[in-house]
Amino acid sequence: MIEVRTYDGDAAELSRFVLDVWSTAYRGRMPVPLWDARYFDWQIPVDRPGSREFLVAAYDGSKLIGFLGGERFRFSSRDGEFDVAMASWTTADPAYAKYRIGARIIGEMRRRFLERGVAFGLGFGYSGAAVSMGPRFWRGVTKHTIIPGKIGFWLRLLDHRAFAAWESSRLKRWSAGVLGLVQGSPHGVLNTEGIRPYRADDLADCLQLTRQLLAHVDLGYVWTSERLAHQLDYAGLPRTIVLEDHGHVGGFVNYYRLDFAARNAIEAAVIDLVAFGALPQHDRQRLLRAALAQMQAEGLKAAMLLRLPCYPAWPLLVTGFVPMPRDTDLICLRADPRVAYHRVKRLHVHWR
Repeated sequence: MIEVRTYDGDAAELSRFVLDVWSTAYRGRMPVPLWDARYFDWQIPVDRPGSREFLVAAYDGSKLIGFLGGERFRFSSRDGEFDVAMASWTTADPAYAKYRIGARIIGEMRRRFLERGVAFGLGFGYSGAAVSMGPRFWRGVTKHTIIPGKIGFWLRLLDHRAFAAWESSRLKRWSAGVLGLVQGSPHGVLNTEGIRPYRADDLADCLQLTRQLLAHVDLGYVWTSERLAHQLDYAGLPRTIVLEDHGHVGGFVNYYRLDFAARNAIEAAVIDLVAFGALPQHDRQRLLRAALAQMQAEGLKAAMLLRLPCYPAWPLLVTGFVPMPRDTDLICLRADPRVAYHRVKRLHVHWR
């Protein structure tokens, strides 16, 4: 008997299920994020209050056959503040296609939004490859889905040969080789004064810096101290580098390692947060270069960051980041009809 209910497994089981389905569908045909158990332990720690309220799963008896995960965030917009669920990892066992598992878990997710006062769910779907099923699925599965627009990434290659060997597309392999001739490796930081790893007592300064990002957006996170602390430092997975200025954190870069599979697997850095505050341009560039140097020392081959208006373009361009095409759909599962989705043009979110 098929039942849709709250996910009751652990991070390791979820990783095995998601990667098995996604790798079977896409590996060698488009980039596949390799979300391991350590990653899911960071994203959905079972001991955090409320961490399972938007972890919706489908089971055939005790067998996991579908999953959609979300996390509640407080958002600020022109219309005030409200709760939104950042959602990701939509997965359905293809052997159960006739049971419309995807539609059922999405229906349950929306029911929970309505019951628990969440305005909508927000996620991403890769549309840069014809084989990608995500955007097509979401457009057709429910009348409550809208696609407000597309988002792209900033990309900084750290090992151009490794990236070229990884990329499935011949054109992109060639482009990576050409970019390597022009761009080279990240320049080292000659002046590292004030640049150091994040410490727990930096949290208040970092929280203030994230709040400043909202000045540049129509819709964005209102980080809490607890959630930001978890984002910046958890079990050695996320890395955060700060630039201390006159006894306070003037800016920081937060990233984590995530491997991607295409022709082979490649180690990448996903940058979730960049906050410069009032730092002058040369310090912004110093901080970014220090972060890139650390990523390279850790064996990471590329760094990626969502192209959002809250992240200024100039220091990214100067340090070698390249704006990539807008190949990711922003997907919205509506619950509250009072929210003016059409007014949202500038976001502060992170990719999942």
